[in-house]
Formats: sequence, C-alpha cells, structure tokens
Amino acid sequence: MIFIVLFINFICICISSTTADSDCIAPPMECPNENVTFWLYTRQNEDEPHQVLAMDQESIESAPWVQDAPIKILIHGYTGHKDFSPNTEIRPAYMQCCNYNIISVDYNPIAREPCYIEAARNTELVGMCTAQLIDQLVQKYGFNLTQFHVIGFSLGGQTAGFIGDYVTSGKLERISALDPAMPLFVTTDNNKKVDRGDAKFVDVLHTNALEKGKLEASGHVDFYANGGITQPGCKATKEQTKSGCNHARAPVYYAESITTDVGFYATKCYSWIIYMIGWCEMFDSADEILFGEYVPRNVKGLYFFSTNSEPPYARGSNQKTKNRRRRSSNYFRRGIK
Repeated sequence: MIFIVLFINFICICISSTTADSDCIAPPMECPNENVTFWLYTRQNEDEPHQVLAMDQESIESAPWVQDAPIKILIHGYTGHKDFSPNTEIRPAYMQCCNYNIISVDYNPIAREPCYIEAARNTELVGMCTAQLIDQLVQKYGFNLTQFHVIGFSLGGQTAGFIGDYVTSGKLERISALDPAMPLFVTTDNNKKVDRGDAKFVDVLHTNALEKGKLEASGHVDFYANGGITQPGCKATKEQTKSGCNHARAPVYYAESITTDVGFYATKCYSWIIYMIGWCEMFDSADEILFGEYVPRNVKGLYFFSTNSEPPYARGSNQKTKNRRRRSSNYFRRGIK
C-alpha cells in the first residue's frame, strides 16, 4: 500500500510539472527576497499587520513588539499566504489566550498552483530568509533566541526544518511541524527534511500520512491523531477532497490545543504498526501527555490520541474511559461467578 501511495504522489508531481507554466519560479538563494515577506501581529495591531524587513532598521524598531513575550512564527503550505491556514486557525487562538508576537511568513508568489515541484524546492529559500530575520532580531536588536517558536503546516512544516538548519545564533528552542508534507521529502538526508536535530524540541503532528503528510517519525515526539492517516468526520466536498480535509485538521487541532479546557491526551506506543493492531498496552504504559501548545518538553517517542468527529475535537483524558471500562468489566465478572 505504501508503494502504491508513493507512486500516485509521484504521478501527481509529474502531472504538476508538465502543466506548470512560466509562473512557476524558483528564485536564486538570496535573502532578503521579495517573494518572502514577514508580518507582525499583536493584540495592538491584530487587524493591521506590520511588515517586518530583515535588513531594515526602521521596520523593526517601529514594530509594535510585545516586550519579552514569546514570538510565534507561522508558516503556510502550498498555495497559501499570510491569511491562509495555519494562520486562520492558530493566530486567532493565540490572540484569544495571550498577548504574544505572531509573525506570519508569506511566500505565496513562490508556492502557487500548479507549481508544487518549485514550491517544495523553494522551502529552503523561505527557511533561509526566515532564519536571517531571526538572526537579525537576536544579534542586533536584543531578542532572545528562547523566545522563538516556529510552527509550520504542510510545506511550512518542512520549511521549519530549514530555518533550524540556517539559524546561526544558536539552536532554535522549538519547532512544531503540523502534518509536514511528504511528496518530494521522502529522503534519508536529514538536511532536506524536518527532523529532531532542527531545534532543541521538535514536536510533529500527523493527520494525513501517506498522502499529503508523512508517516515517518520526524521529531523528538510524534503525535498521530486517530492513527495519523484519516480523521473522523472528513469526507469529500465540492470545496475540498477527503485527503485535503484530513490534512487540514492538523492546524485545527493545534489551534484548539491552545484554548481548550479539555485537552488532547495522548498515550505512548512503541510503533505505528503496534498501534494499528491494538497491542500498545502490551508494550507501553497508559500514562498520558498533552498534545499541542502545552506538550511537556521532556517527552520522546510516538503518541496517539483520538478526537471527536466535529468541534470541539478534544476528548480529554482517556483514563476516565478506561476506568469506566474496568469497572464495567469487574461488574460483569462478579455477575458470572
């Protein structure tokens, strides 16, 4: 099955390349780059983003920074822009919970349809230019590298890995890759895909593995929502394919993790195969951790959680369900004695 899916993705890429026209561009690896822009949002200017230019002192010093607050960098995927997923889900959630600095990266001119091959290639350029901005803020303007948390969706998840590779100020504190793109990123070269070496802590979410997203464990901790391949409640519509719906759930789940009072609780499993055949409890404990914004930074391995089929998606702790099942089982055993 895996080989069939990979072959289908390969055919899709080939079709993309034959239909691409002169609008498909892969600019030189030079930063700053007019195709990569950065937009700062805070509660002060939530509806009027401030453009930040890496090599422009005035644009940086006049920006409405929230002093000493975390800096969340959001990176869209293929065909996206600063007002496209994951920005539309995650940015409002942060605005609701916290007065943070939110930087939305916009590289739409070099990520447009039908130019997937070029868009995938351009993720390295976007990563390099974003790293340049981070280094400028740290080295010239007194920001602390520990303030930065990079969150990328799809191609943006792979872009986050390149940011980690190109930053010269030290190692990024955290990268969150949301269903990082699979096509053209199936490689053994860790410098060409997001991996645990790109930051001090890399957490990865899988929602559409083997189609648009990767199945491969890529971080210090990898979360597989509902097994990581399909999501409950997703179906094909006029606006979106079923695969697209599964893929798009990644930023939705992450955004909900920022504000939910219930929480996405995940349990550890030795491997994806062990999870799929239902043997996790034979190998791992039933201890739970939170997925998302508040994931513990000391966890490692593969974790799995289930969701509802419609919002709110978080289901809370699995221990309550297990305790209910245990009590029911004990009652049944007492009844048959």
